[in-house]
Amino acid sequence: TNNLRMWLVVWLVLLVEVVDSQHGEFILGVEHKFGVDGDWIRRANVILPSIKQSSLPGHNVPQFIPIPGNERVDALKSIGDKNDTLYYIRVPHKAVEEGEELDTDSYVSLVVRACSIVEADLTHSLNIHMDSTGYVTGLSLYSTAEECSGKTTSASSFNTHCTVSFPVVGASPDVHSFIQMKEKEERKKSEESQDKRSFLAKYWMYILPVFLLLMMSMGGQ
Repeated sequence: TNNLRMWLVVWLVLLVEVVDSQHGEFILGVEHKFGVDGDWIRRANVILPSIKQSSLPGHNVPQFIPIPGNERVDALKSIGDKNDTLYYIRVPHKAVEEGEELDTDSYVSLVVRACSIVEADLTHSLNIHMDSTGYVTGLSLYSTAEECSGKTTSASSFNTHCTVSFPVVGASPDVHSFIQMKEKEERKKSEESQDKRSFLAKYWMYILPVFLLLMMSMGGQ
């Protein structure tokens, strides 16, 4: 029985992977530039097996594939000692399926100080926030450099750890149980307010005949 359950679980996992693979992978192009007047250039591609929030996170780990010729690390290092120089990153507002073209000028971007990237030896974490339909809702970048001090680096390429975050759906309120509880309370209140008369007022029609019979029997004696 245990072996049968194990094979059933394996079969279900494989089925999920097959269904996802039929829809193809999804791609987000990561672009960057140095300074306000710099030119945008494709720095890397983020490959997602699926844009659905999977119950098996290990099956939806993004691949961050850099384009070495477009990293322009030397140019970044040459301006990294200038505290007022900004480093820009952007991605399209929506992930597209492999082979699909996204004809749009809409991007989600972030801005950090260039020196914070250089002084962390070009190591940083990039988090892409997405909804379940493939739209990008935000970007965040973290580096270990807390402040810029003029430090240089011998690193020759970016070391980027990329993650994709989906919104966490919280527990929905149990509306049905709440309505049942309120209806029960209303019924109880209604029953209590229906008849607040005294015992005699409520049951006089039963008490009166007995009282009359007692009086008649006492009169006969």
